[in-house]
Amino acid sequence: MKKRSLLIVSACMLLFISLNAQETNFKFGIKGGGNYAKYTVDLTSTGMDPSEFKRKIGFYFGGFVGIKVNEKIKIQPEVLFALQGAKILTEGIELRGGPNEIPIAGDFEANIDESIIIAPIAMQYFFTENFYMEAGPQFGYIINIKENIKENPFEEFGVNNTTIYFLSDYNKLDFELLIGAGYKLSNNLGLNSRFLFGLTERGDSMKASVFNLGIEYTL
Repeated sequence: MKKRSLLIVSACMLLFISLNAQETNFKFGIKGGGNYAKYTVDLTSTGMDPSEFKRKIGFYFGGFVGIKVNEKIKIQPEVLFALQGAKILTEGIELRGGPNEIPIAGDFEANIDESIIIAPIAMQYFFTENFYMEAGPQFGYIINIKENIKENPFEEFGVNNTTIYFLSDYNKLDFELLIGAGYKLSNNLGLNSRFLFGLTERGDSMKASVFNLGIEYTL
């Protein structure tokens, strides 16, 4: 209930500001870029070592509406599609078929690919005409999560089913907070970078952590 209330309050505050701005201008645009994402986990809750979760490269693209409140403040709601997730790497696994057999050592490596529709609402403050910093909430809906296994030492023993436990029962709704900065190269073209940290869990105490960098083009 607390998380749901926070979502509603955040959305209402941003909507109130935009509707009551004295000089409001709307500009539409498109954006896209790359992201560098992973999951953060709690060892005591998941039993998984946080160091086994590595970042993986993905991408995002979509559109936005730039709402000018005044010369210093702008609000930018967006709707984006993103492919993100995490890489899982467990090194030095020792397996043996029996107590008297020589152990087989190997690494387990898999990519977790997450397809998600995200809706950030960024409040931007312009320190100069071109440079700004931003912050705000981001809402998301996870379309799909799947595992792509790269290396699997368990196959030596005929075990192919090593699906990560949370993939079959995960929370499709996502809520994150974003902080970032951007620079306008011209009236139409700009650079934008963000860090997003998740507040909702994929599985037990497993949350998203995402860096992204991209370009924006105002139509």
